[in-house]
Amino acid sequence: MDAGIIDSIGGLGLFLLGMVILTSGLKDLAGGTIRRMIARFTKSIPTGIATGVIVTAILQSSSATTVTAVGFAGAGLLTLTESLGIVFGANLGTTVTGWIVVLVGFKLKLGQIAFPLVLVGVLLNLFGKKRIGLIGFTIAGFSLIFVGLDILQEGMSGLAEMVSPDSFPQDSWLGRLLLLLIGVGIVLVTQSSSAGVVMALTALHSGAISLAQAGALVIGFGIGTTFTALLASLGKSVAARRTGLAHVFYSLVTATLAYFLLPVYVWFWEEYAGPATGISPDITLVTFHTLFNLLGLLVIVPFTKAFSALIIRIIPEAENDQTERLDESLLSNPNVAIEAARSTLVDVFQCILQLMQKLFLSEVAREDLDEEFSQYHDTLETTSRYLKQINVTSSDRQTVHSSQEVVLALDHLQRLMRRCDEMERLGSARENQTLSSFVDELNQKIQHLEQTLHNGFSEDDEQALQDFWEKWDGQQKETRREFTQSATTADSQFDNLLQQLDAFRWLTRISSHLWRIVHHLHGARIVNGGEKNQARFESEGKE
Repeated sequence: MDAGIIDSIGGLGLFLLGMVILTSGLKDLAGGTIRRMIARFTKSIPTGIATGVIVTAILQSSSATTVTAVGFAGAGLLTLTESLGIVFGANLGTTVTGWIVVLVGFKLKLGQIAFPLVLVGVLLNLFGKKRIGLIGFTIAGFSLIFVGLDILQEGMSGLAEMVSPDSFPQDSWLGRLLLLLIGVGIVLVTQSSSAGVVMALTALHSGAISLAQAGALVIGFGIGTTFTALLASLGKSVAARRTGLAHVFYSLVTATLAYFLLPVYVWFWEEYAGPATGISPDITLVTFHTLFNLLGLLVIVPFTKAFSALIIRIIPEAENDQTERLDESLLSNPNVAIEAARSTLVDVFQCILQLMQKLFLSEVAREDLDEEFSQYHDTLETTSRYLKQINVTSSDRQTVHSSQEVVLALDHLQRLMRRCDEMERLGSARENQTLSSFVDELNQKIQHLEQTLHNGFSEDDEQALQDFWEKWDGQQKETRREFTQSATTADSQFDNLLQQLDAFRWLTRISSHLWRIVHHLHGARIVNGGEKNQARFESEGKE
């Protein structure tokens, strides 16, 4: 076998190994920070795009970013619109690898310098403590990228004598389509669009292919990289499948624009920009890669709502499957698994609140809702079993706190379900003016909570529920005295008194459960809840 082929294959292998090690090291080193960054800052399409670009530039892997977005969407941590922003940004962020290669790898020739750095990184990993070891792992991966790039360049230089642009499909509509499909195939084999871009850049740099041919390959690389996220979404929740499909559709739209833009771009550079500026072909290719991803972004963003509606229409909501978020593949990421459990409890909570409204307004008898309550009971049991499988390390205080908060929310939801089985007490409460007022106020709180639930829990909502519970709990002693003073020894009135006192306790407990559920679900959030409420949780102790 020709030495150029061997060097090319070996160089590509080292580059891929470096990418895998670098991405793995960075994910372990900054994974928690990146996850919190995605959850904290992804609140709209613009912030999602910015997050996608930054995270992909850090991890040097658009697949890692989009798979994370799919997982977060499946867990309920991101909405479809928010996850779309990350997907859009990841496609643009993946162009950073090409710029690093042409501006640093090709210009500075870091291969020789990188060899000793590989040893330094490995030694740090072997003998350093956990964080130092991860830094060493990352250094070794980063260095291997440039070692592989150097060897790949040497191999391509040797191949350039045997391989020329004439060896590939020519620059025609059909030729570009064939090259695009070849690009898709390369990414399916290497599982890295970055590796494909580096191959195209190196081949172009050595003269083995033309700018037009390299451009068609790069378009194919962008399509090929969607399969990783698509595979990650198969068999997952509706939200995860929607995100995976949206990534495919968006990449196809971007590739279509790039396909028709390519001949115009090549003509412009060859006739005007190239001769006038003296810019090298490899920089021209990276510019094209960035340009068509940016163009796709500008075209799709104004139609995000329509795009989301199309995806939702293709993949509709699942019917009565509240446990779909509890995906066992998320268990390897405790924070995301906990958020999946939390989101499931939020859904169950809203359904229970809707049923409680009907019961409090006497629109339906409790026994008519047995089937629905049985379903919610099963969901809570499934969530409980799922939580037991999450392996939370004691060193991660944030995750430990979030896990405890979810468990406490689950406990109060189960107790609230038991209170709903005691709905006969509502009749006794309605016979007393004070308790009837309590019921009306409580029902208003339930209605407001159900309406605002999916917008998230605010501190005002939690405080209002706490104040409501404290108000009526503080009146228990006085109300009990009033009830007993008005009662006689007659059996009927005495029995009625006991029933009203029991109804008062029942209503107070429901109020307490509502407040505590909101408190714990809010405190269990990875961001904007867990950190803020952790100190308060620790000061309160166990319930």
